[in-house]
Amino acid sequence: MRKCWINKWHVILIILCISIVATGCGNSDSQNQSEGREQPVIGDGKEDNKKKQSPKDGNEERSGQNGQNGQNGIVAGNIEGTIKVQEQQNAKGILFRYELKNQTEKEKVFQFSSSQKFDYVIKDKNGKVVYQYSKNHMFMQVLTSLKLKQADVFTQDILVNNLEPGSYTLEVWLTPTGETEDYRQKITFNWN
Repeated sequence: MRKCWINKWHVILIILCISIVATGCGNSDSQNQSEGREQPVIGDGKEDNKKKQSPKDGNEERSGQNGQNGQNGIVAGNIEGTIKVQEQQNAKGILFRYELKNQTEKEKVFQFSSSQKFDYVIKDKNGKVVYQYSKNHMFMQVLTSLKLKQADVFTQDILVNNLEPGSYTLEVWLTPTGETEDYRQKITFNWN
């Protein structure tokens, strides 16, 4: 009977440890999602887990901070999308930043039918798609949402690399369900 009592305590201790580890793992992801920040994704489909750096110029916007280019608060009355080069081409590639800013007077909630929140393509100078993010990734089939309060910013960094020399277009968009607008943004760049 004493042996059964000890085994019960072992089981309880193991369950407690697993619960603590699972809770700790969930907090980091939910904090990043609530701040509207995502980790950079790589443009050729190859993972780079070491890529967790902030921009060199220190002008990173986070959810809830004032607007860009010296503008403060809500100015336009719509969801404003932008894409820009965050870091010029170097040994790692070119880092782009896609942002959506809520310039409305109301909170905006986007609903998604999977864990995918955005997609992008890279096209060559002839318009041929040379890479599409969603074709090389799998997404969990779960209902998710993205909440943008007034003046909040959703930020997604995209690292493009391993291209042949030439001129390209990066086209990024949001993938919510039930929306008429996908907030598509394009930028043309040269790869040396």
